Amino acid sequence: MQTYQPGDIRNFAILGHASSGKTMLSEAMLVCGGVIHRMGGILNGTTVSDYHVSEQQRQISVHASLLHTEWLGKKFNIIDTPGYLDFISEGLGALRVGDFALVVVHANHGVGVGTDQVWSYSTQYGIPRMIVINAMDKEQANFEKVLAHCRDHFGERVFPMNWPINPGPGFNTVLDVMRNEIVSYQKDLSGKFQEAPATGEWANKVNQLHKQLIEYIAESDDSLLEKFFDQGSLSEDELRAGVHAAVQKQSFIPVFCASGETNIGVARLMDFIAKYGSSPVDREKVKAADANGNEKQVSLSGPDPVLYVFKTMSEAQFGELSFFRLYSGSVKVGTELYNSDRRITEKVGQIYILNGKNRTPVNSLNAGDIGAVVKLKDTHTGNTLCSPRMIVTLPKVVYPKSNVHAALKLNSKGDEDKIATGLAALHEEDPTFLYHVDSELHQTVMSAQGDLHLAVLTDRLKRRYKVEIELIPPRIPFRETIKGRAESKYRHKKQTGGAGQFAEVWMRIEPKPNSLRAECGPCLCPVRRERCHVRLHGRHPGRLSRRGFED
Repeated sequence: MQTYQPGDIRNFAILGHASSGKTMLSEAMLVCGGVIHRMGGILNGTTVSDYHVSEQQRQISVHASLLHTEWLGKKFNIIDTPGYLDFISEGLGALRVGDFALVVVHANHGVGVGTDQVWSYSTQYGIPRMIVINAMDKEQANFEKVLAHCRDHFGERVFPMNWPINPGPGFNTVLDVMRNEIVSYQKDLSGKFQEAPATGEWANKVNQLHKQLIEYIAESDDSLLEKFFDQGSLSEDELRAGVHAAVQKQSFIPVFCASGETNIGVARLMDFIAKYGSSPVDREKVKAADANGNEKQVSLSGPDPVLYVFKTMSEAQFGELSFFRLYSGSVKVGTELYNSDRRITEKVGQIYILNGKNRTPVNSLNAGDIGAVVKLKDTHTGNTLCSPRMIVTLPKVVYPKSNVHAALKLNSKGDEDKIATGLAALHEEDPTFLYHVDSELHQTVMSAQGDLHLAVLTDRLKRRYKVEIELIPPRIPFRETIKGRAESKYRHKKQTGGAGQFAEVWMRIEPKPNSLRAECGPCLCPVRRERCHVRLHGRHPGRLSRRGFED
């Protein structure tokens, strides 16, 4: 395998709202790079990234899939992520190790809730974004409308790097702003294209966009801005030299039009990523904490290996697979690393680079690269592995809290141990999945991001561990409150020979002081004009009567 320097690596996550075409866009990139020779499909379950049973059955992405290809001498590490927010943990892990985010927006549907969500998360991670308006070959595809929608959501600096000439069915021609050319793609799904100078109305259009692009580039650098004011423009060399820095500073946010299913516009998108996209060099130093909790920096040029595990996955007949990104040094087969979270030593077994379920063994990986390793003893998602000479812990992903709950009902006895093992394994794979055994309710309660998330996890538990289970609503732990005062007494007498039995019990029950006081504290009663201690949901309920609260 070829060895890549950090500057020749492009690590990026493909994210977006559900059904925006992320998986097919990934598939088209693999075709362009020569990894595969024909496009797979979602309906027939033949795409490289969606290879799990749950993904093929539901025809959606459930896992983040690691893919790689080479383009213009650069290695692309592509992470295809699910669009449903039920599986947001997969996207968060991908953003944690990516150097930029490729956000996909459907040409019909526009910006969705999931688009806003991943944009917000990428902002928190401080990485640049690019936008692809996908599915330009669909009926009623409207590039200008979606572009305006993107500007409403993400700012006026959202700028088109190309423009569709014939959107809709048969789409295959785009206007290239960087080169002032019309690019025509072949319709055989190969991604190949021909170029020709823009003429007529398209020449006027591309000249206008080209001038606007030059202004954005000039604003990103003071020296270029001076040249722009002195000369009124920038040379093509100056323009191209400034694009990378402008993208890093997000002086403008590049937008591309494409059709992943027909492999139109993807090759020029890959050209832009290879020439101007972020590399590990753009984030040469990352923050970490040493063994005493003090802040420390991990440098890309450091000799000691430091890597972050962003995903773990257990697969049949293969074992547990740990996906990692290397932030410094190099890692080889047989290297012993220290897990700073678990405080144990791990020995690196076989290292792989992945294209979905296809694994290629390699002897080593260098700083900035992404790969996977199998059968680590006790290393899980979010753990840091490092050299014993440099013990540090990298920042972890903060996952959202689970908000959907269900109780697990076991339909066959004797499978309790399998269930316990399976639940623990699922939690290690997906930190947003939680479970606990409620001793009061006598139920095992599962918590997830949504109903779809729960359904997928339940199916995985059944399939992997061969157990018969179903989900039912969890019981509610009701509480009784003593509202009045009552007294009672009881005298016990029993004579069965001998001394006999005698006891007398006196009992009084009454509420404690302020037992009806709510958490919000006292409020001024509008009925009796005095202080009381009854308030529900931020609204005074009125007076208390036999029928309950009255307005």
